[in-house]
Parts: sequence; structure tokens; C-alpha cells
Amino acid sequence: MMIETLHRASQISHASGRHRTTFDGKKLLTLWTLLCGGVIVLLWGFFSFPRRFGATRIIRNKTCEDEAKICMNSWHKINKNCFFLFQHKNAWLSAQENCQRYEANLAKFDTKMELEALMSHVETLRSSFWIGLNRRNFRKFWVWADESIYNNLKKVQDHGDCAFLHKNGIDSTNCDDLRDYICSKVGQCP
Repeated sequence: MMIETLHRASQISHASGRHRTTFDGKKLLTLWTLLCGGVIVLLWGFFSFPRRFGATRIIRNKTCEDEAKICMNSWHKINKNCFFLFQHKNAWLSAQENCQRYEANLAKFDTKMELEALMSHVETLRSSFWIGLNRRNFRKFWVWADESIYNNLKKVQDHGDCAFLHKNGIDSTNCDDLRDYICSKVGQCP
């Protein structure tokens, strides 16, 4: 009887130990899941919170006065815009594609001062350069490479659908002609 009682006690003890081990394993698994989930939520919050609430937009949309804007090395700053004169002959469309590699377009000027400054650069190089003016659209209006309408700052001589700048002004010719070209883009804040 004594042996039988000890045997039952040992079975009860063993069963309750197994139960306690299973119970402790469930607690540990739950605790581990909560801990990992908490870390994931914290990391998600840390990395996505600034984007959600505009903190990174402030950096991207950084603004400054036009005078403070800067241009990359070798680009000429005129007003708020940066210009680069490429002395490498291309057709108009190829020249535009090359400008886009520099996050720019074929030259666009907004003021008479920009136009005159570019004309003086062109005169010193004794060449003619593609600019962004073209009328390759179905209405045959002069537009810039960015599709904005030309403000008729200077009359374009009517000989073709793509415009180029030379020391005396703006002329146009067949878009497949090979010419040097000018790229432009807005200067960046430092």
C-alpha cells in the first residue's frame, strides 16, 4: 500500500510538473511574442513617423531666396537658373535626352537678362546652340521642352520646328540638324 501510494504521488507530481512545464512554455511563448511585436512596432514607428507627419517633406521642399541658390560646378548661374553649354553636336531630341540625364531640359530662359547673358556666352564660343523652344506639337505653337508656352521674349526666325540660339538671336531649323546645345535647370538651395 505504501508503495502504491508513493507510486500515485510520483505520478501526480510528474503530471503536475509536466503541466507546469507546458504552462511555463506557453507563458514564455506569449511573452516572447509580445516582446518581438513591441520591438517591431517601435521600429516601424521610429522609421515611418517622420514620413507620415511631413518631417522629411520639410527637408525635400527646402526653400531659399533666388540669390542664395547654387549651381553645380561648371554650370553658369543666371538669376535662379543654372545653364551648361555643351559643345557636342546632337540633334534636338538627342540633346534634350542628354539634358534629362542631368535632371535638366534644353535651355529655357524667362527674362531678357537671361537671354542676353546666354547670347554673350554663345558669341564668345562662336557657335549656335539648341535651346528648349520647339513647335513639334500639332498646333505649331512655340513651347519649351517642359511644355510651357513661350512668352515671345524675342522673335524666333521661322525656318523649322526646333529653335537654336546664336549671337544675334533665336533662329529655327530642322530638328535633325546637328548643333551644340544648352541645358538649364533651377538652382538648388545650399
